[in-house]
Amino acid sequence: MAKLVLSRGETLVNQYFVDRVDLRIGRAEDNDIVVDDPSLSREHALIHAVGEDHIVEDLQSSNGTFIDGRRVYRQILQHRDIIELGAYQLCYLNSRIAADIDLEGTLLVPGLLRGTPSPSSTVTVAPAVRPGRVLLPGASVRVLAGPEAHGLPPVVVLDRVLATFGLPGEALVAIARRPKGCFLSHVEGTRLPRVNGAPVGAGPWLLSHGDIVEAAGYRLEFRLDGVAAAQDAE
Repeated sequence: MAKLVLSRGETLVNQYFVDRVDLRIGRAEDNDIVVDDPSLSREHALIHAVGEDHIVEDLQSSNGTFIDGRRVYRQILQHRDIIELGAYQLCYLNSRIAADIDLEGTLLVPGLLRGTPSPSSTVTVAPAVRPGRVLLPGASVRVLAGPEAHGLPPVVVLDRVLATFGLPGEALVAIARRPKGCFLSHVEGTRLPRVNGAPVGAGPWLLSHGDIVEAAGYRLEFRLDGVAAAQDAE
């Protein structure tokens, strides 16, 4: 289970297990994580769970939310990320993700920044894993149908840890590569994904070779590299 460790300088203040879908952070007493710092807004930021991952979202705070000195608006957290909240630091620890994947850097979702959809934000990927550290399945998706204006190529290679499809602020899904397979998760939007014509809920949903995914306005065919190569050779 992931947890957040709140500290001020060298002093440990408190720790919180991320055991619910949303955790609110701010100066007001009704927040899940109360940070008594005058530079924070009453409702400052939100931690939102998406499968085994967690997203930090700034709630239009006056002074902003920062990770490693960089202002963020909506970002997937990586193990040991430090969220800077005035004079306080909130360290994100996720031992399960750390055991599976050692990431370089962090994932930014550009189209989610400031809530402005952009065609260039249709597919967002996380930095590649360090070679030799972990074995992740090779996979790709064929774009069978979808909004032409988004400019996706006919085949999207899933060569990074996580990719998102859709337009932030409207509809968005994510495919995460884990050692045990590739998992589909609903990020936002009113319509939940469908796999092979059946609704699968918010996820995470383990994808199989040949699955047809309908989500975020797209119709995608999921392909595992090993299985696809064997079929092509027949």
